[in-house]
Amino acid sequence: MRPIPKTAVLTGSTVYETILNSCRAHKEKTALISQNGSVSEYKFKDVERIVTGAAGSLKSRGFQKGQRAGILSENRPEWGLSYLAILAAGGTVVPLDSSWKEQELLRTIRSSGITTVFTTAKWYPFLRELNLADNRPLEIIGLDDIITPNLLAISTAAPFQASDISRNDLATLIYTSGTTGEPKGVMLTHRNLMANLEGIVAALEFYPEDLFLSVLPLHHTFEATCGLLTPLTLGLTVAYARSLKSRDILDDISRYRVTCMVAVPLLFEKIYNSITRKIEELPFHKKVVLKNFYNLSNFGWSLGLKPGRLLFRGLRHRAGLGSIRLFVSGGAPLPAEIARWFNLTGFDFLEGYGLSECAPVVAVNRPHKIQFGSVGPPLPNIEVKIVEPSSDGVGEIAVKGENITAGYLNNRRATEELIRDGWLYTGDLGQVKDGYLYITGRKKNVIVSAAGKNIYPEEIEAELMLSPCILEALVLGRKRSGKMGEEVCAIILPDLEQINRHPPATTGESGESVIRRIIKEEVEAVNNRLADYKRLCQFEIRTEEFEKTSSRKIKRTLYNWHEQKQPVERDNEFQGDRTGRK
Repeated sequence: MRPIPKTAVLTGSTVYETILNSCRAHKEKTALISQNGSVSEYKFKDVERIVTGAAGSLKSRGFQKGQRAGILSENRPEWGLSYLAILAAGGTVVPLDSSWKEQELLRTIRSSGITTVFTTAKWYPFLRELNLADNRPLEIIGLDDIITPNLLAISTAAPFQASDISRNDLATLIYTSGTTGEPKGVMLTHRNLMANLEGIVAALEFYPEDLFLSVLPLHHTFEATCGLLTPLTLGLTVAYARSLKSRDILDDISRYRVTCMVAVPLLFEKIYNSITRKIEELPFHKKVVLKNFYNLSNFGWSLGLKPGRLLFRGLRHRAGLGSIRLFVSGGAPLPAEIARWFNLTGFDFLEGYGLSECAPVVAVNRPHKIQFGSVGPPLPNIEVKIVEPSSDGVGEIAVKGENITAGYLNNRRATEELIRDGWLYTGDLGQVKDGYLYITGRKKNVIVSAAGKNIYPEEIEAELMLSPCILEALVLGRKRSGKMGEEVCAIILPDLEQINRHPPATTGESGESVIRRIIKEEVEAVNNRLADYKRLCQFEIRTEEFEKTSSRKIKRTLYNWHEQKQPVERDNEFQGDRTGRK
């Protein structure tokens, strides 16, 4: 199986031109497929017909160049068709987060200047009652047949493809999830998106037989660029997962024979935990064989070989992942040991880094030269520098390239803080070693010890998440009473299913005591792996999941040490002892 030649990728000056070129080159191949309820399947020739027809209908309705249209829908093939139709009509796409409350949706629709929304029956009643600022009703186009007008009906209009759109025109307006404050509208031009697509295609290898599974919400730039636009540019098929449940995802991977999937660490951690638990349940002699295979794979890796592809072929098939060739993780930090495990068991598992303001990919590991713990080298058309590095080389990551945003909509001050002298200041901390980028944490999340040392909570969270007894962890700094600096504390959500496998230490030990004892042991184990100044001095046990954004990031701003909104169990064992030792 030979990779797709870089020269065979047909690009254009705009996103929709690029995809339509691909449609004409792969007419009879399946482009988009879903089995959510009824089966819907679109060949590339169908994509061209629907996109250009819907664009023609929009123009006949008075849709103007630069006009903004929203998409409010769950993941489905029609999401991508609407996206491309809006662009082909010369408009700007505003993806709407389907997890937002009605007030958030209303605010975004009005502040973004949306006049038209493509949506499904779920949101139709709410949108139908909305009026725009000038009291005009919002124009609604359905993605379901029961809504009139709907996408497929309007696609019978005379085909149209805007010819007066340049790479500098606004393609999409992305509203950030607002984990650190009021959401801002990130403006991405056709140039930004095309530069990212060109960088991804240049950096990675794809094959004509590849099939992508779309799992993450499409209103996020990570999925829109990497899980929709990239495969369509290459003439590859995208299948849509039925849900985010691990069982459904594994079934979908098997049904479609999926080869590529991009996702966030939380999903990969669930897959990792599920497989490793099943391994622990195997007879002793089989566990010994797998351990020896793992050590052999690790040795082969050090020689530049990948024996895990053969050694663990049976394991991958039994796990329902036999067809997978490529996993890509992004959106949040991933423990290096989990990336190592996936690669040593025979997958090409790549960790990358990006942000919406960069369209979004900045860096990604390459399959032939993976550095565990790193997010890889920058894409070939992107520059990265470290601003004001400390003695150990850690500083703020700044990015330059045609992929970086034109700025935030109607927010000059925030734009000037973001982009300075052509460099985009990410707010993330990291360092570069031998051309590879390593992410340390968020600048605003840094905890400063009494000795003035910087402590990155993401590093400690990654260590905690290696425990099978911990589902989620959030590390925070706490001001020391009457003293300088902060102490390192953690809020932990235990994995009760795993903890229930542990017997009571003493007769009559209560369930709560078992949980507290086991989590304490796990925290102590983590402390023993950390430098003294990084060690946890206190932890709390949480009984409900943390509130998250739709991209599955914990909303850090909702949590601090003294104002928990959910019930917690406290353990003050480490309080007052900065080293974490008894």
